[in-house]
Amino acid sequence: MTFLYITIFLLFIYIGLIVIFTIGWRKIPIFQSQIIDKPDTKITIVIACKNEEKNLPQLLQALNNQTYNDFELIIVNDHSIDRTQEIVESQLSAFHNAKILKSIDSGKKNAITQGIQSASGELIITTDADCIPEPEWVETIVNFYIDSQADLIICPVKMFETDSLFSKIQTLEFTSLIASGAGAAGIGMPIMCNAANMAFTKKAWLESKNDLHNEEPSGDDVFLLLSIKKRKGSIKFLKSQKALVYTNSSPSIKAFFKQRSRWAGKSKFYTDGQIISVGLIITALSLTQILWLALSLFNIHFLLLYFLILIIKFGTDILFLDEVNTFFKLKNLFKNALLTSLVYPLYILTTLIKAFIRTETDWN
Repeated sequence: MTFLYITIFLLFIYIGLIVIFTIGWRKIPIFQSQIIDKPDTKITIVIACKNEEKNLPQLLQALNNQTYNDFELIIVNDHSIDRTQEIVESQLSAFHNAKILKSIDSGKKNAITQGIQSASGELIITTDADCIPEPEWVETIVNFYIDSQADLIICPVKMFETDSLFSKIQTLEFTSLIASGAGAAGIGMPIMCNAANMAFTKKAWLESKNDLHNEEPSGDDVFLLLSIKKRKGSIKFLKSQKALVYTNSSPSIKAFFKQRSRWAGKSKFYTDGQIISVGLIITALSLTQILWLALSLFNIHFLLLYFLILIIKFGTDILFLDEVNTFFKLKNLFKNALLTSLVYPLYILTTLIKAFIRTETDWN
C-alpha cells in the first residue's frame, strides 16, 4: 500500500512538472526577427569536429548560404584521422574570416574550449559538425541577442525524421527534451541546453570558465548554463523556426546509449536543485513503472495498475507534446508518443546502468 501511495505522489508531482513546462512554453513569444543592416556585435561560430568528412561539406555549404555572413568561423579539428582537415581547408576560401585549428588536447570539450579562447567575437555561437542550420540561423540569433542582451541563448534543435521506428522514437524523445528545456527556461528555471545550437557571450563564458568541470569530458553546455544561472545571468530560449538546426539520430542502439550515458554521467556534478529535482522525479516514476510491471508477474492485478499509470503519464505527455508540436511539426505524433511511452522506462533504466559502469572508451 505504501508503494501505491508513493506512485500516486510521483504521478501528481510529474503532472505538475509538465504543467509548469507547458506554461513556460506558452510564455515564450515567437521571435520576429527585424533585419539590422550592420549590427555592431562581432560574431564567432565555433565548431569542434572529429572524423566528420561525410558531414562537413553539408554544414559548410549551409554556413556559406547564411543570410547574415559577417561572422568569424573557427573549426577545431579534434585529431581526425580521415579527410576532415583537407575538406575544411579546401572550403575556407568561401568565407571572408575563417580558420581551422588543430586541437592541442583530445576530446570535444577541449576542442570547443580552444576555439572559444581563440574567438574574437563578442557573441559565440556553437553547433555540431553533423548539424545543418536554417538559412536565417545566424541572422535570427544575432537579432535576438541585440533585442534580449541575454548571456546565454538556448536555441532549438530538431532531428531529421526517417522511416526507421528507432529513429522515430529518438526524434520524439529528443524533441521532448528540447521542448521541456525551453518550457523550463520560459518559466524562469532553465535546466537544459544543447551545444548543437546555443549562443553565449564570451564575457559570460570567461566568467564561468572555472565552473565547466574540465575533468568531465561531457557537459560543457549544461555546466555553462548552470554557472550563468547561479550568478543570476540572463538565459533565454529563442523560439523561432528560423533559428533551428537539424541533426541526425543515432545510427544504432549502441551509439544511442553511449551518447545518453555520457549525458547521464555528468549529473554527479550537478548542484542545482531544480535540475536535480526534475531528474529524480522522472527517474523515480520510470523505475516505479518497471517495478509495477515486475510485480504483475506474481499478481495479475498489478498489471492493471501498471497500465493505469502508463495511461495517465501518456495522457499528460501527449497534451504537452501536442502543444509544442505546432512549432516542431512532428509526424504521427500520437502513435510515436505511445511507442515511446512503452519503452521509456526501460530506456531510463538502461541509461542509468550504463552511466554507472561506463568505461573510458565511452567518451571516444
